[in-house]
Amino acid sequence: MKVTGTSVNKIINMYEINKKGFEKNKEITKKDTVEISSLGKTLSSFAEGDITSMPKEKLEKIRDEISKGTYKVDARLVAEKMIEAMKKY
Repeated sequence: MKVTGTSVNKIINMYEINKKGFEKNKEITKKDTVEISSLGKTLSSFAEGDITSMPKEKLEKIRDEISKGTYKVDARLVAEKMIEAMKKY
């Protein structure tokens, strides 16, 4: 049985070929990106709350009711306004 050794040049060539393939894959890799839709931006503005357009008296009344624990939310009115806002988009 004859056993021969592998030449050093063969090993180096295999390493170089593998290295080049790895570098090509490295260039192909893309970064993840996120884009927020216009609807998402609109909903975000609702979440921030545009209380500057609300009259100060009404705002103070609501704040007082919340602090006293007597503020009642009209669920039907909230639902109607949500549906109206969704229909715009």
